[in-house]
Amino acid sequence: MGSAGERKPFLEIAGRSVLERACAAFDAAEAVRTIVIVGRAEDLERIRALAARSSALRKVRRIVPGGAERTDSVRAGLAAADPAAEFVAVHDAARPLVSRAVVERALELAVLAGAALTAVPIVDTVKESQDGRHASATLDRARLWAAQTPQVFRRALLAELLERAARDGFRPTDEAALHERYVGPVPMSRGSRANQKLTTPEDLPLLEALARLAAAEEQA
Repeated sequence: MGSAGERKPFLEIAGRSVLERACAAFDAAEAVRTIVIVGRAEDLERIRALAARSSALRKVRRIVPGGAERTDSVRAGLAAADPAAEFVAVHDAARPLVSRAVVERALELAVLAGAALTAVPIVDTVKESQDGRHASATLDRARLWAAQTPQVFRRALLAELLERAARDGFRPTDEAALHERYVGPVPMSRGSRANQKLTTPEDLPLLEALARLAAAEEQA
């Protein structure tokens, strides 16, 4: 995102920062009691200033530095979470258009099953390439799902999974992979096509359009 000229959490989408939008659905969900923001050390003061004035960050109780890898940051967030919390939802700030409905579906499933992975079925034809220049195989998209966040876990379970991963040197790209490796299949909660990930500057116009469309639908 370097060419966007701003750090990703502070980019604006339809007049609101990415970080605020990512937290708004959790702020609106009654079952969510507190929010912990894990960020880069150099961003923490700016995040604190934003939290002090934003209506979307009212439930923020801790703002802590993350680590070198995703698992390090999740571990830091878990350590800073309310000790009374039985369940913890991990969400990427890079998914700013997550909805309250998506959050609540994942929470409800996790309460029933102990864990929940937000995901949507793949609709594109997916190719496999060994060299990045030639397609060598077509994968069966009927069996493929795109992982999203939030990913929700019973707190004690997530702590155990992170501890085992640290011992094994296992550093996956999401928390569901921990469950898959050490427990087994993860219950899936239906996500949303609007719950897009902000990865490159080219994603900004799409997210801007989706945000404005959602706002128009709410006002209709």
